[in-house]
Amino acid sequence: MFRKALAAAAAAVFSAALLSAPAQAAHTHPTADSKRVVVYYQTQYLNNVYVSPKALTEHKTGVTDVLVGAIHLNSDGTTHLNDFPPGDARFTQMWADLHAMQAQGVHVSAFVGGAAQGSFRGLDTDFANYYPRLKNVITTYGLDGVDLDVEENMSQAGINRLIDQLTTDFGTGFIITLAPVAPALTGGGNLSGFNYETLERERGSNIDWYNAQFYCGWGSMANTSGYDSIINRGLFPPNKVVAGVVTNSANCSGYVPLATLKSTLASLVAKYPNFGGVDGWEYFNSDPGGTAAPWQWAGEMTSAMSGGSSGPANLALNKPATGSTPCASTEGPEKAVNGSVSGGNSDKFCSLAASKYLQVDLGSSQSIGSFEISHASAGGESASYNTRAYTIQTSANGSSWTTRVTVTNNTAGVTTHTVSGVSARYVRLNITRPTQGTDPAARIYELKVFA
Repeated sequence: MFRKALAAAAAAVFSAALLSAPAQAAHTHPTADSKRVVVYYQTQYLNNVYVSPKALTEHKTGVTDVLVGAIHLNSDGTTHLNDFPPGDARFTQMWADLHAMQAQGVHVSAFVGGAAQGSFRGLDTDFANYYPRLKNVITTYGLDGVDLDVEENMSQAGINRLIDQLTTDFGTGFIITLAPVAPALTGGGNLSGFNYETLERERGSNIDWYNAQFYCGWGSMANTSGYDSIINRGLFPPNKVVAGVVTNSANCSGYVPLATLKSTLASLVAKYPNFGGVDGWEYFNSDPGGTAAPWQWAGEMTSAMSGGSSGPANLALNKPATGSTPCASTEGPEKAVNGSVSGGNSDKFCSLAASKYLQVDLGSSQSIGSFEISHASAGGESASYNTRAYTIQTSANGSSWTTRVTVTNNTAGVTTHTVSGVSARYVRLNITRPTQGTDPAARIYELKVFA
């Protein structure tokens, strides 16, 4: 991948509690040794609105690692996270959110370098002045590891020295990964200068895995052939090769449609039981949820690598659904319980009726803990079509209803509502204001119910 240093992206100080802790890496949870779900997190702000990664844990996506960056060690002695110092106050919330995710068992690493060159040249030729700044970032923000994205010439001795020093300073539990283009793991094209096969032979015991870039002209995950060629070479075991993909066609060339990618991942898991996993470049606009619900990508990846289970069971999935008169025969209530939001504009329940509702029969009485609704922008439509006001009701018999949720001013593309002490067979979504403006059509891409 070519890591883009986005002008609007930056990072900042950690929560006060973490800043007062001893200076050490935060690695306290075991590292997954296969089927990892790794998310690159560089766009922390989109149109001046903060993009939090916490939805990845709030929605129980199965994410294992978040790589925040890019860290740049500048020649003038400063250190930046994209365009700002890591301690910039505008990103206090980001560090606090990442800390909260660590408490949930997610590993948070910093990725260093990328397309903006200079960091690794400095670490190679002026180690004494450059390395202490990297060490300071790790200790100050309690990071679990680093991802070394070397896209400039660095010597074999230089990368060895860096890995040795990181291991000495932070121990064998500290996560060290690298992000080569995929051909570099088969002796082919390479952006890093040093030889990755030599690196694995000489320092492989201190490297956790490689986030191999199968995109931007360096390979494809449309099938397993590129990954197979790495494994068949006999040096890199499957558990150390994580397949890197772009999460949105706008991020770089080589985007693989979700259904195809999931099929490839399922094939790799079947072929290699200790398959290393998948990483996504990058978080903020990941399909199928896009900018409205980028966390959905991680859940889809977990599902693909676990035989279809990506977290708590959706009690409404493919259950009988009824509703008000649909806009078209292809936009009936069943589309809102089919488990998909990525099938185009017709992959939704749409209604223009005066009284708009969607009702699901769970089949039997179920204990209910939360509801999740995917509105228009989750399916790729304008956010102006997101449902503005609605209620959620439950019933034991389909005739007597109790209101559990009332919303009057929603703007989000995906909404989650937690309830307690609720048991019901029927769930009903009543739409009282279908859009943000005057458009009269209700658009519900998915209604999920969880225990």
